[in-house]
Amino acid sequence: MKRFAFAVSLAAALCAAAGETLTMATEATFPPYEFLRGQEIAGIDVEICRAVAERLGREFRAENMDFDSVIPAVTSGKADLAAAGITVTEDRKKNVDFSVPYVTTGIVVIYRNEEPYTGVDQLKGRKIGVQSGTTSDAYVLDTLKQEPERFKSTPEACAAMLAGRCAFVIADIDPAKNCVKGEEKLAISDFLSSESYAVAVAKGNEELLKAVNETIVAAKADGRLEKWVAEYTAEADKLKETFESGASAASDGEPSWFAKAWQSISDDFYLCFLKKTGDGSPRAMYLLSGLGITLEVALFAILLGLFIGFLVAVIRSSHDKYGYFPVLNAVSKIYLTIIRGTPMVVQLLITYYIILRSVDSKVLIAILAFGINSGAYQAEILRAGIVSIDPGQMEAGRALGLSYWRTMLKIILPQAVRNVLPALGNEFIVLMKDTSIVGYIALIDLAKGGDIIRSQTYSVYLPYLTVAAIYLVLVMTFTWLLGKLERHLRNTGADPVHNDS
Repeated sequence: MKRFAFAVSLAAALCAAAGETLTMATEATFPPYEFLRGQEIAGIDVEICRAVAERLGREFRAENMDFDSVIPAVTSGKADLAAAGITVTEDRKKNVDFSVPYVTTGIVVIYRNEEPYTGVDQLKGRKIGVQSGTTSDAYVLDTLKQEPERFKSTPEACAAMLAGRCAFVIADIDPAKNCVKGEEKLAISDFLSSESYAVAVAKGNEELLKAVNETIVAAKADGRLEKWVAEYTAEADKLKETFESGASAASDGEPSWFAKAWQSISDDFYLCFLKKTGDGSPRAMYLLSGLGITLEVALFAILLGLFIGFLVAVIRSSHDKYGYFPVLNAVSKIYLTIIRGTPMVVQLLITYYIILRSVDSKVLIAILAFGINSGAYQAEILRAGIVSIDPGQMEAGRALGLSYWRTMLKIILPQAVRNVLPALGNEFIVLMKDTSIVGYIALIDLAKGGDIIRSQTYSVYLPYLTVAAIYLVLVMTFTWLLGKLERHLRNTGADPVHNDS
């Protein structure tokens, strides 16, 4: 009983410690309400939630994730509250409780000046870009009765419109203003509809909801909210940057086409990678820090996948050949069926929101999710390698007095790995590229870093092309190392596939 009481008190202490931090879920590409200032999330919503944490005497932390994940983060317990310019709707009220509104705003149409917006009838039957999960998304579905073209953010939707991928974009007024600021080709309409923003908390959390309401009311009364709106609106205006003119002039006084192209590329490069963010670091740090996360997740997931793959492959092949481990073989079959039959992104979200909902380390969650997924594929690759080994090898090992497991580990598995090394290498490459979806759980990896640069600079091509080039270099480097290993095994006579002796 003493041990049980100690365990209960320890669990209670851990829960209390976990409650000391107030976690806010947001999507930091929505200036002036939330945006990235270097690695820091800033904005009006952040100030409101930080003030709530101060009122409760708790530490404050903001988590950056996709907009359509912020409310699930609250309902699953991953975050205490959500604030991302969230409009109060009846459907959302079914899942979370909302605070009193802190701002009234509305949605507008962003259009190209070459095709001016004249009315709602002009939108029907056309491709309309929206940010996924927003009230603009719902407006197209419910009012226009059609499916929108969904994007991760309003700037991405505007970039698609300029590229001819959609005819119009519908968005909230504030991000719409930032998109058209300094962009001569775009303009915005009057309000299509009005809406109110509020903070979302978990159903039944009356104490937190009361603290949020009191904070908003107090901030309105003492002028803090008005100050935050003015301060962050001015800062958000600076996020929309345009390229400076000043290309080198040609001999006739006009810049040549080559000079114009070079100036445009150099300006774009400076804006995307060299220009300092709010914390003084260049924007390229988003890619560098994201690359570190990508490599960390990929490396440890590969090692975990190898361990799981070895274990499952030995169990499956041992059962197929000798009838060993019937129960473990059945469990392995279920594992393989579930993992190989469901998408990786769904497995990642289930792991994050359901299975490991109490785990704070998103890197650990990503490693476990990708490792378990990769283990299923590595298991079948290794099983094929084990089956390819002559049965006489096992019999010879047992005849020499080795146990089954020692024979498997010392004789069979080394040969099996060498036989399937190219296939294993291909699985490692696929895993490395698949880690680009960790942005779904608010982890800033290489791909997410490029997305952040795009959201801040409104430049689409260079950030994404650079991310693609880095992945290509990683894959080519790994392929080169794998080739050297294969040649080493072949030259030392340790490769049974190419060994002619």
